[in-house]
Amino acid sequence: MLPAMNAMPNSPNRPSRQDVLRLDALGLLSEFAGDLVGIEDPDALLWAVAERTISKLGWLDCVIYLRDPHRDILVQKAAFGPKSIDYKSIFQPIEIPMGRGIVGRVASTGESIRVADTSRFIDYIADDASRLSELAVPICWGDQILGVIDSEHPDPDFYTIEDQLILETIAGITAAKIQNAASAQSKQALALFYERNPNAVLQIDASRTISFINQSAQMCFPEHPQCGSTLNRQGLEEALQIAAEKGHATWRCTQSYQETGETRTREFQVVHLPSGQFNLYGNDITHLLDLQKAAEAANEAKSRFLSVMSHEIRTPLNAILGLTDLLIHDDPNREEQLRHLAYMEFSGRHLLSLVNDILDLEKMASGKATSLTSEFNFHDLISNIMDSFRNRAERVGLELTLSMGSTVPEKLVTDAKWITQILNNLISNSIKYTEQGHVRLLIEWEGPTPTDPEHRMLRMQVADTGRGIAKKEQDRILKPFEQIQNDANIEGTGLGLAIVKSIVNQMKGTLSILSARGEGSTFTVELPVAAADSGTRGPWNPNIGDGQNEEPSDLSGGNGSLEDHAPEKKMEPKCPILLTDDNELNRFVASKLLSRWGFEVIEAKDGLEAIDAWKRQGPCIILMDVQMPNMDGIEATRHIRYSEEKEGALRSPIIALTADAEEKTLERILACGMDDRIVKPFDPPALRGIIERAMAQFKTTLS
Repeated sequence: MLPAMNAMPNSPNRPSRQDVLRLDALGLLSEFAGDLVGIEDPDALLWAVAERTISKLGWLDCVIYLRDPHRDILVQKAAFGPKSIDYKSIFQPIEIPMGRGIVGRVASTGESIRVADTSRFIDYIADDASRLSELAVPICWGDQILGVIDSEHPDPDFYTIEDQLILETIAGITAAKIQNAASAQSKQALALFYERNPNAVLQIDASRTISFINQSAQMCFPEHPQCGSTLNRQGLEEALQIAAEKGHATWRCTQSYQETGETRTREFQVVHLPSGQFNLYGNDITHLLDLQKAAEAANEAKSRFLSVMSHEIRTPLNAILGLTDLLIHDDPNREEQLRHLAYMEFSGRHLLSLVNDILDLEKMASGKATSLTSEFNFHDLISNIMDSFRNRAERVGLELTLSMGSTVPEKLVTDAKWITQILNNLISNSIKYTEQGHVRLLIEWEGPTPTDPEHRMLRMQVADTGRGIAKKEQDRILKPFEQIQNDANIEGTGLGLAIVKSIVNQMKGTLSILSARGEGSTFTVELPVAAADSGTRGPWNPNIGDGQNEEPSDLSGGNGSLEDHAPEKKMEPKCPILLTDDNELNRFVASKLLSRWGFEVIEAKDGLEAIDAWKRQGPCIILMDVQMPNMDGIEATRHIRYSEEKEGALRSPIIALTADAEEKTLERILACGMDDRIVKPFDPPALRGIIERAMAQFKTTLS
């Protein structure tokens, strides 16, 4: 019996224990496939392969690698045996380059490798320990290598061909699951992308039945359609037909919302799919349409402005050229000559005002405008501004009045030019649009209070009894190139109020309008400015001033009266004037003025001639153009100042006489050593005032 029993294990009719294990492994494949059915996460799938399958094969060790296509390496992702930590993570994971070692070679060739003795394998890579047997099979999907399943055993020649076939089958099932999981994740991510997309996305068929719609698309329509409902909108069917023929089309849908009162427009790109469905991708283009309308309105306003500007420029030019012709070809008496010249002066000032308005507006819009803060006599400035408009108001039968609060400081510290521009534009505008009644300027001051010691506020209010402004037009007239009414009898470019608004914003103040059609208008400007001192003042008297105001008093032009052109008194100059300008006509005009005032004039055409003339003449008052050939005024001034310092010579006052009104140019002028600037075309009284100051400075130096 015993021999028979001993012979039974070796009987050819009864399988060995190893054969039984492998037969069990073959049966395991069916169970393995079933275990993986509900697993969608790729990482969980790999751990399941290692835990549920490799362990049941009776193997001691297994590591699953996935390929990182970006770095072209193999990364350990799951393991069974010593490399596994609670079936959740890899113990000291390693990375293997493609083509290196057994695993790298399998990944690069796509062919399985079964090694009986790894000690004879030259490129063997030991991980946690060296083992003699190794079986590595690729995880393939078509021609794509996804990774490698690698198993090692301490015994030599442990793995058989059957083991290889089993592991290859497991690798094939694993590859399919990895791809399915990746595809499911991709579809889920894509669905989530469309679902949470802030833009409208929906899918419909030819009958306009919705098969997919995200929340953004639902909000495009007041009924908030769902999947299965039919979308009926004007123009949609036509867009679908075009998309079916050409592959794509554009459809616009405008919808009004009663609850908010707004109207919004969406534009959908309609794409025809091979399945016969249509994808619609929508964007809200309401703001783009609003911008387009605004741009069209701006272009229309600019066209109107160019038309008005053409009229405004050609009218005074016609007067200047016509009167010039009369002076040349007729033989007018002295009184007629003065009248002609007065009208020409008025027309020239009007042209200068137009140019200044355009340049000021450009500076404000580009942020180039800078405030020149200084201390000045505010009472005198207001008096001069009122005087400049009084004759104009009287000519059209209007009462022009001023009311100034008793607490308004005599002297302020702010930008006098900007204050002048604000009031000139507001008063001029009120006179322009008021046929009868009055125009009133009210000025008040709010000084410090016990609760707010830093409070300083200047309030200037211009009120009229004119045509008034409708509420809907009050914002529009503050924009460039816009006028209150399109009236051919109303002169102007529509820039004045836009300039006022820009200046007020620059000064961190406020501008408000109180008006109604036919009831007049009140413009109120509030500016945070500082008083020059805090002394007590009595009631303001417009007839008393200190004579220190140097602002131009009439930016609107003269009235052409002969009284405005009374003979000037000659000055008593103690030195000559060196006049430097490359323009012969400019030198001619300036030279005549200076000679009329009693000066000896020395002329130079550029900076080099100016330096030579200064060296010959010695200390003198110098009027220096800035932009000249050969050597400009900046370089010439630097040379003169250097020579004065080196030789210990008296300092000659140098005044820039330039057509460049930019603030950066003024900075360059002062930085190079010039003392002052007057901008061409200059006002003769203003030039005379600057020269008088230069003479006083020069006399002090001489003494």
